[in-house]
Amino acid sequence: MKKSILIVLLITLLAAAAGVSGCLGGDDNGTNVSNDTPNATNDTPNATNNTPNATNNTSNATNNTSNGTDNVTNGTNNTSNVTPAASFNNSTVTVKSLPSGFELLALRSVTADKENLDGVTDALNGYSGYYGVNSTNVYLLAFQTADNTSAQGYVQSMIDAHKTQYPNSGNVSNVTVNGHSASMLLKPVTSGGTTVERCTIAWASGDKLVVVNGPGTREQVEILANASGL
Repeated sequence: MKKSILIVLLITLLAAAAGVSGCLGGDDNGTNVSNDTPNATNDTPNATNNTPNATNNTSNATNNTSNGTDNVTNGTNNTSNVTPAASFNNSTVTVKSLPSGFELLALRSVTADKENLDGVTDALNGYSGYYGVNSTNVYLLAFQTADNTSAQGYVQSMIDAHKTQYPNSGNVSNVTVNGHSASMLLKPVTSGGTTVERCTIAWASGDKLVVVNGPGTREQVEILANASGL
């Protein structure tokens, strides 16, 4: 019986000793975990170092935005120089039923700034019909504008320029052409040592600026204007 008790005590002591040894081994593993932690901590500053790079990229993006704004500004400036394309063709200045004595000589595309129209400096796109009558010429021109208000504005610009250039000798009057209120501009021109009268009739027809002029007489200009149907 005493031997049995001794054996049990011995087994108990051995078991206790084994437990202490296991605890000591567990402490070693804990130290290894602690060693890993500083490595993780060392990685953090690297991530922090990357942050300024991201900030720098943001600055670059901001700079690009500014460049985009500059481009918009340039686009806006270019827009002011653009005139609308003609929504019609040369048939608009082709008179279907020519008055007696008139004949169509030529059709061509033109821009208003090249046609010596007082007060009109914009390069409005349009067409011109050249008509011959009794050894002289009369021209029918139509130009595309933004809308009827714009077309009327160009007529007024022609009137203002005419009055400025010919304050005493020029004459402006209102006439009716194909149901439209039109302006007749008369001015003296010296040709071959003789002063002759030059007539221009201008009006707004929808979004078109229509002009009839040339070296022909006032009557010839009026006849072609009414025959235009515009």
